[in-house]
Amino acid sequence: MRITAQTVNELIDQAISGDVLTGDGGGFIKVMASKNSHAVENDIPTAFEMYTLLQYFVDRLPFAAMPLHEDFAPMDLAPLIAHDEERNRLVALLPVTEDMPLGVIAHFIADRLPSAQVKSMPGILALPFVIETHEGAEHLIPEWYAAFYKDGHPGHCFPILTMRSVLNEESFSGDWVDVALNRMAVFRLPREDAQEAVVMKRQASAR
Repeated sequence: MRITAQTVNELIDQAISGDVLTGDGGGFIKVMASKNSHAVENDIPTAFEMYTLLQYFVDRLPFAAMPLHEDFAPMDLAPLIAHDEERNRLVALLPVTEDMPLGVIAHFIADRLPSAQVKSMPGILALPFVIETHEGAEHLIPEWYAAFYKDGHPGHCFPILTMRSVLNEESFSGDWVDVALNRMAVFRLPREDAQEAVVMKRQASAR
């Protein structure tokens, strides 16, 4: 589909419509409940925070069309909204400052990080989304992970499990960090240094 700032705003409005308690009225709640009805309730605050952040920044950051595919090199970590109309993908690279650290601008997302120190750091918060078609309607769906880059440095990547309900899906297997790091390539998010750090940590713990 054609992706513009206006269509993103329209998709967000549609996503957060309906009754969050019953799932009536469509939007994110209905789509996610159809996938995993027992666990999606716990993800609602985080999902709504992701939509709110995207809606706030979509008219305030550069809105750039670019290929989002693993065959392309990782993108530069500069604040912008990148979108790929061919693959129906979008990733928001949001600025996190010392005055407005991660724990302030993204409370529910940051709450899923174990380190209070990281929550207070500046950097870049990457929020990936996909556009899916359900029952003939297009829906903007947050990915189940996010990534925080301390100081906006590609080598200081902290994956974040934003949608814990994904762990209950039958199709999900393996360590979520590994799966998230592999999935990040689809959105051209830097990940190589983080993958190496995970391997080194596991090797050290196995000794």
